[in-house]
Amino acid sequence: MANLTAEKLTQQAFKKRGWQTAVNFVGPLVVTVLALVLAIEVGFRLFYQLIPIEVCASDPIIGTYTCQPYFEYDKPVRIGYRYTPGFKLEGLWNPANPYLANSDNSTAPSDRDDSFEYHFVTDDHGFPNEPAEWQAQYDIVLAGDSFTIRTAPVTWIERLEQHAGQEILALGAPSWSTLNEAEAIRQFGLDKQPKYVLLMFFEGNDIINTAQYLERQDSGLDWRAYDMQGVSLYRRLLTPHFASYLWQKLFPPPVEETPDYRYPIVANTEAGPIETVFKDIHLLPLSADYDTLAASDEFTAVKNALISLNDDVAAQGATLVVVYIPSKEHVLWSRVWDPVDVNNVLERTVTVTLSEGDQGRLQWEPTYLTYDRFNETTQAQERLMADFTAEAGIHFLNLTPVFWQGSIEQGELYHYGDPHWNQAGNDLAADTIWAFLQRLDE
Repeated sequence: MANLTAEKLTQQAFKKRGWQTAVNFVGPLVVTVLALVLAIEVGFRLFYQLIPIEVCASDPIIGTYTCQPYFEYDKPVRIGYRYTPGFKLEGLWNPANPYLANSDNSTAPSDRDDSFEYHFVTDDHGFPNEPAEWQAQYDIVLAGDSFTIRTAPVTWIERLEQHAGQEILALGAPSWSTLNEAEAIRQFGLDKQPKYVLLMFFEGNDIINTAQYLERQDSGLDWRAYDMQGVSLYRRLLTPHFASYLWQKLFPPPVEETPDYRYPIVANTEAGPIETVFKDIHLLPLSADYDTLAASDEFTAVKNALISLNDDVAAQGATLVVVYIPSKEHVLWSRVWDPVDVNNVLERTVTVTLSEGDQGRLQWEPTYLTYDRFNETTQAQERLMADFTAEAGIHFLNLTPVFWQGSIEQGELYHYGDPHWNQAGNDLAADTIWAFLQRLDE
């Protein structure tokens, strides 16, 4: 009996010791993991420039709000958002990185490196201007999306300032639409008594971004609050995305002997072949036909905004010019001749319809277009904007033919990976815009 009791006591002691050992091991481990998670979350949020681009591209919430924590949001939505005042960003930037176009593994590896010393600052109002303090008057006020941000050592705005011999007030932020831009001009530009007001329309995503603007404005929320609706804690945390990135680096999945990359594609020009990466989302608005675009709520909103803005600009004694910026996909498409490249592009097109049959908002169906059909629709948005501005009496500068001809004769005008203009493209845009303004003066 005594032996049994002693044996039980011994077993209980071992169990107790086992639990204590487990607690002593698991407790510190849990604390260590939580401390590591906290360190990653806090550290990378404080030094967001160190977040690998692959992590930023892994989720749009992370890419927009963790990797870019330098925006301010208005409520109700008017301009939507702008940079924080006095923001600075400096360092090397490589626009040949294909992640700038598509975050998936769709581009063949390349040693190409087009890095340059990047310098970007915002003024006292959160817009891309130097010096920080605004003048009382500007002859030229412009508004646009990411094409107002630095994408080359000398931007087209800086080159235009050299032509004009004066500073220009630039109002812009990435992914702005016509509605953001028109509101920014009203709020911040018209009281500067400009001679010319330039509104930049980028065909690659302005229609899509107009839909986003309308959705957020209708919701009554600010831009960030709208995007965060229903987003799980997992998606908001940086650590899971960073852990996945590290796992892929440490234990890369087996690579196929011949991976089926769809980029780069080759555009053939008189200046030589241009290897480049298309941004798939820019193929969506190029897939819509003329009548579908014309009947959409998005284009109706764009029309109304431009007609109203033109009246406001004219009331100030100024001239509004809508500058049409073609996408790289549009400019180079007619020079993509390899059948494999052609098919890889067409497979990323879509069939565009309206939500209510013959009216409503644009919607996309994953049914790609034929070669002949896409050749027609790539011109639709360009023709629609030209027809509308002519009917409304708004000055319209279409950069499409200039950039098409320039690409044929000179070669690259857009970056390899990034969808914006390189230095040659920035120079061509500035020269063309300045020549147009000079003709208006005649």
